[in-house]
Amino acid sequence: MRNRKRVYRKFSYRECDTFAAFLREQSLKGWHFKEWKMGFVFERGEKKDVVYDVQVFPKGREYDYKPEAEAKEYADYCEVAGWEFVDGQGRFCVFRKCGKDALPIVTEEEKFQNVRMAEWRQWLREILCYALLAGLFVCQYVLWPVSAMSFYNNMIMFIVCIAMIRLLWRTLDGIWLLFWGIRQKKRLLAGQVITYDKVGLQKDVYVCLREVFCLGLLFWLAFQSGYDWMLFMLLPLLAVVVGVSVLFAYLRPDRENVWMMKVATAAITMVMAVVVVAVILGEGILLPQNRNDASEPPLLMEDYKGVSGEKNVVENFRQTGVFGEMYGVWVEYAPENGLRYEIYRSPYPWMVERTWDVEVRNREMEECTAQWEAVYAGFWDSYCYYVKYEDAVWVLRTGEKLSDEQVQIVREKLEKID
Repeated sequence: MRNRKRVYRKFSYRECDTFAAFLREQSLKGWHFKEWKMGFVFERGEKKDVVYDVQVFPKGREYDYKPEAEAKEYADYCEVAGWEFVDGQGRFCVFRKCGKDALPIVTEEEKFQNVRMAEWRQWLREILCYALLAGLFVCQYVLWPVSAMSFYNNMIMFIVCIAMIRLLWRTLDGIWLLFWGIRQKKRLLAGQVITYDKVGLQKDVYVCLREVFCLGLLFWLAFQSGYDWMLFMLLPLLAVVVGVSVLFAYLRPDRENVWMMKVATAAITMVMAVVVVAVILGEGILLPQNRNDASEPPLLMEDYKGVSGEKNVVENFRQTGVFGEMYGVWVEYAPENGLRYEIYRSPYPWMVERTWDVEVRNREMEECTAQWEAVYAGFWDSYCYYVKYEDAVWVLRTGEKLSDEQVQIVREKLEKID
């Protein structure tokens, strides 16, 4: 029969009374709280009613893996009042009643202030992080993208969606926290007892459903765009993140050492993240062969003009997203300038307009709409055509102006793309 067990469960500061009740319930079953170490560690003992009190220590820090000097001094003070300090982590301090005439550790007003401030500090740190990430992703990939290519890449859209979901989640939880604080303050002023057992959107079941939704969204976007095999590229990165979290929870480093460990971990994770993102986004940073299709590009320079010399297909790829698909080709000819083009197709007129706005960027062009039989077409800077159809946008860098016959050949080739 085992004498120890480990329970994996998470409590919010707003649940400190629920936390204490959980520990008391375990003691009634003969399991007594010993320490934090990769979860809650309990030791088997005599079944008895042990009263616990879980306090939020205002001088603690969110990433304290073990009680620091301030918490230990606080524990000495509480022991005089009849409470034995068991263990602590973050801003939590767990006490066990050891005296019949134990006094309350803090007043109701102090406890409310400590819990509320701890919750708001945690919320503010997370909301600023999520707002920064969401703002960067939205600005870079949605509002002011360098290229319209990001609109047709599901993995980029997943990054944007996850950042926005987490930002919205914590924003709604902040609204709940605000009303919770106002309601509890009124109860306190009315002389009523406050029970800390409500957690809002941070409840485990809600967070689990959120993560399941995000994971489902990832799989759907990956399979829809043909990136399903690339999901396995995330496994090493997830293994590092989970492994480091487990290692920290087991070793419980103090404040002096935790930052060095975090910096080293962040560096390793960053390198792995760059590798994974480089492959997923298909930018060819490390594995350019994953970007290229073995088939012949639909349009080559020799299709509409005579060329000599060797050609080099630098890029030939297709990517499909929820908003449409994009086809990119870059063929180098020596000593010619080469041919490069992107074909964006979408069933959504607003996405076609957005693609056009991003690619054209108010360039002053020589109009040639009739030549391309398009909604609008323009020739820019003596080497590039921009063509807009009802369901597509073409960007062709031909390096020269094309004749009517050449334009007709180009159109016939590109319109045959499945």
